Amino acid sequence: MAWWNTLRVKSNSPEVRRKALETLGASGNARARELLIAGLGDEQAEVRLAAVRGLAGIKHSDSLAALIAALQDPSHDVRQAAAAGLGRLGDASAAPSLARMLEDASAGVRTAAANALRTLGWRPSCAEEQALMDVAFGHTHAAAFAGQAGVKALVTELSHDTSFGRRAAAEALEHVAGADTTLPLLAALRDEDPTVRVSAIHALSKDPSAQVNLELLALLHDPVSCVRLAAAEELGRRADPAFVPEFLRLLTDQNFEVRLNAVQFLGRVDDPQAAEALLPLLRDPDNDVRCAVAKALCTLGQPSAIEALVLALTDDERSVRDIAAMALNQIDPNWMYTDAARRAAAQLEPALNDPRGWVRSAAEQVLAKVRAPADQPTPLSLAGLPE
Repeated sequence: MAWWNTLRVKSNSPEVRRKALETLGASGNARARELLIAGLGDEQAEVRLAAVRGLAGIKHSDSLAALIAALQDPSHDVRQAAAAGLGRLGDASAAPSLARMLEDASAGVRTAAANALRTLGWRPSCAEEQALMDVAFGHTHAAAFAGQAGVKALVTELSHDTSFGRRAAAEALEHVAGADTTLPLLAALRDEDPTVRVSAIHALSKDPSAQVNLELLALLHDPVSCVRLAAAEELGRRADPAFVPEFLRLLTDQNFEVRLNAVQFLGRVDDPQAAEALLPLLRDPDNDVRCAVAKALCTLGQPSAIEALVLALTDDERSVRDIAAMALNQIDPNWMYTDAARRAAAQLEPALNDPRGWVRSAAEQVLAKVRAPADQPTPLSLAGLPE
């Protein structure tokens, strides 16, 4: 039958060649080894894969050498099978070649190489090799404990074929980030999976460079809200007044957490545009955002906020009302005698007929204070409004 298999491995059909090599793997004689080794040069990856699997079952120095050579195959499936095959052959002389495969671009190849090395009894000789093994076995965060020695393994893992693997690598790099991790993490900011982008943003938190800032500013336009939020949080911690225009734009973001973060940032920077831009958000549908706006206006202390803050004294949320009262007293203890307060009072008149009792009561108290004689100042206290 040897002559028949020889003819079949020369067939024009890749399927026929593959099946012929699968048959040869069971015989293990010299002619079979020769044909299997020749099959490693086939133009079809599926045929080369069959040749590798056949050689993995033949314990011979020729098989060992051929499988080591197959570790350089362009197909990751072939490389993975070659690594696994070397583990089955059990020859420790293959360990150095397998150790190099711990840095392969394919996660499957790295794992197969690590399993083969463990079978051969190989032990890492340095912290960097240990980190490569840890990452290959999926112990990504263990590599972070190696510090800079783990960077190479973690950067390699950023190209993992699953988003889980890439995300875990980015999360681990947050603890060992340095100059040699910046470029790979910047590339991860463009990952197709938004959770990987978020993890890369956090991993870059210790890098204050202009390049990182530009990339984070661009992510404020990301279509996924969790990415915009992560970028806003990180840029917010950097508190650069140059970011004000972008954060002003975020005040209209569809996601309330992004708006909230923008409000908090603008409340920390001394910018004349901030107070005016924040005023409309005292009517934001989210009470946390309204509360943050009142706090920010209290900090900014701009008289232009008085009218809107007076209207906020009848807000649905008690915390918003309390902070609005505090902000008014902070901006001007005699706010109730200002033109802005009188304008607000005119707008509160309809609230006297509101079906909700607490709204009517709040409106009555505010109007009473605004209309009180100027020689009898009665600053509004935090407890001055009903529950």
